[in-house]
Amino acid sequence: MSVPEMPSPHREDSALRRTASASHDGAREPRAAVKLFLLGFVMLFLELCLIRYLSGTIWNLGYFPNLVLLAVFIGMGSGFVFHEKISRLGSGTAYQLSAVALAGLVVMVHFGRPSVPGFERGGAELGGDLYFSRTPTVVGESLILFLAWFLAVSVIYALIAHRAAKLFRLFRPLTAYTLDISGSCAGILAFMLMSWAQIPADRWFALLIPAFLFTLAELSAMRALLTIAPMAVAVGLIQYQETRLQYDPKLSEGLEVVWSPYQKIEFIPARGTQPSTIFVNGISHQSMMDLPTIRSTYYQAIHDDRTSRGLPPFEKVFIIGAGSGNDIASALAHGAKRVHAVEIDPVIADLGRRHHPAKPYLDPRVELTIDDARAALGRSTESFDLVIFALTDSLVKASPMAQLRLENYIYTVEAIRSAYSHLSDQGDLLFYNFYRREWLVDKLADMIREGTGKEPRMIWRKGDFVVLTVGRGSEARKASAGTVEVARDDWPFFYLRERGIPGVYQLAMAAMAAMISTLLFFVWRGTRSHAQVSIHYKLAFVLMGTAFLLLETKSVIQFSLLFGTTWINTSLVFLSVLLLVLAANWTAVVARARIPVPLVFGLLIVASLATLFYPLASLLSVENPTSRFVLAALLTFLPVYFANLLFSLSFQDKAEAEHLFGWNLIGATLGGVAEYSSMAIGYGALAVLVAVTYSAVFALLWLGGRSTRADVTSESVPS
Repeated sequence: MSVPEMPSPHREDSALRRTASASHDGAREPRAAVKLFLLGFVMLFLELCLIRYLSGTIWNLGYFPNLVLLAVFIGMGSGFVFHEKISRLGSGTAYQLSAVALAGLVVMVHFGRPSVPGFERGGAELGGDLYFSRTPTVVGESLILFLAWFLAVSVIYALIAHRAAKLFRLFRPLTAYTLDISGSCAGILAFMLMSWAQIPADRWFALLIPAFLFTLAELSAMRALLTIAPMAVAVGLIQYQETRLQYDPKLSEGLEVVWSPYQKIEFIPARGTQPSTIFVNGISHQSMMDLPTIRSTYYQAIHDDRTSRGLPPFEKVFIIGAGSGNDIASALAHGAKRVHAVEIDPVIADLGRRHHPAKPYLDPRVELTIDDARAALGRSTESFDLVIFALTDSLVKASPMAQLRLENYIYTVEAIRSAYSHLSDQGDLLFYNFYRREWLVDKLADMIREGTGKEPRMIWRKGDFVVLTVGRGSEARKASAGTVEVARDDWPFFYLRERGIPGVYQLAMAAMAAMISTLLFFVWRGTRSHAQVSIHYKLAFVLMGTAFLLLETKSVIQFSLLFGTTWINTSLVFLSVLLLVLAANWTAVVARARIPVPLVFGLLIVASLATLFYPLASLLSVENPTSRFVLAALLTFLPVYFANLLFSLSFQDKAEAEHLFGWNLIGATLGGVAEYSSMAIGYGALAVLVAVTYSAVFALLWLGGRSTRADVTSESVPS
């Protein structure tokens, strides 16, 4: 087999001609390198802004942030592939229209009040996947409005990306790619800083104004005004939104709005008989109850059951999902001497500390940890009389790339087994929530049976709200009906009834595949007579985007299991992936043709499949955190590095590099929907899907290399 992607004189000459042309054009585009870096910053930073802002403003979109990501990839890919449809002279105006489109998106979301279709006021079950919600009755459910914001995001990114493509082609491919990715790294770091400081959303968008101005093709007073004006409208309207309670603007008195690193949080203080209430992403989420109210609810039943069994009060308590403090207040009121409370969102815990009527967080018996609960419990060497799996209904995903909610790794057989191992001799596990479906209660009971070897008991029920308990002294497990599949670390889908891809996701996968196939067909038809890059290479870059997004998603999930689903862990994994892109670019530039592509491909396949033989979940037993991190980093990031190196070696001498980069981004869209397959096969098996896809990439690169050599031979034969 011939080696794909070895440099040929034809491609080298093409690259040199392209560079000479780039130098000439570069003279007409001052500070092109800085502008391309800034456009990389704008595209990544704005992506994160839109994911967070739209998830916090469009009801129930927090469950589907990947829709924003897909819209971004479709827009970016289209902007790079079709940038030549807009002339250089018209490019400046088209780029300015992205600011107008962004303002239009904010206006539409504010006045249209869209929601994800298919949800009832209290939630939804879409294709067997269960979702919690609590929205006002006046929620727009128009499918047209929902599609409109998706299209708006794609248009915004197509207009921005076309501008980046014009600059991209002024440089050698890897130089342009390095500038773009460096800007993306800066974008992630800036948004991480904003998240850590809990900066309001209007400031995020305000930061984009100077970046937009500096990346204009020509800066004049009129162009500056036409850019600043729509951006100012967007910033002003977002600022106005934060003075009104999204759930019901009439209840805005005393409103406090904070953007936590995870979500938009609104707080309304108590008035009359109404308790202080926290809203998350526009949805009523939790209320702060006083002690008399707490004693009249299921909290009392928990301690009454303990007394009825002749056992002493719970002295040491561990709370998973402590929220604003109701569970802590109940434990303290019933004699707990020490409470270890874990809450993942620092803003919710801070609101409880400042506003809860019982002041539980101020009690010296309470130790608060802001972290992923499973990670915190795994680090503990203590035993507890009570471990509570409290009301952990997150309304967001751990990552916009994955179908993993913040609490998914808390509700697995392995997590329950770990919690059970931390019980004292007379300790109990406690589970309570609005489980909403009988099959979910049955599923949880089966998970408890398998994780503890004991039989759970239901000690309180009111409608959908159920309290289950199991302890050291419980009876041995009974046989279960086994009608639903239990959630495990490799398949952590607690709210999914059974393995399989829900119909709504199958439709999305089919739509994305059809869209990409249609685009490829029409581009091939329109350029087959004069294209500088064969269809094989375009398909190869599409599949590279698909495989790489799957690989990146798998990396995030693996680190979430080992180190927690916190925002900082997820952000650092994304940043590490981009840094590996830069490392691979550097390697390709330094080594050039000295690295055989088949060798890189072989190392990539081996590294990708390594976790099938040594699953990362096995690292949970490695007690030394440094050793665990080093092993996890090797297993996670080696395939990412080799995948980036394969891309860089294949990309470095390509003509029409900006087009191939666009196809790669469109391929990432397909990878975003291919990730839905994890709901059927689990996350470990994604390694096989990644390996198969990269194998197809290698075959296409080989076919593309043959096609290129055939073209060179035909050109060299005299007519």
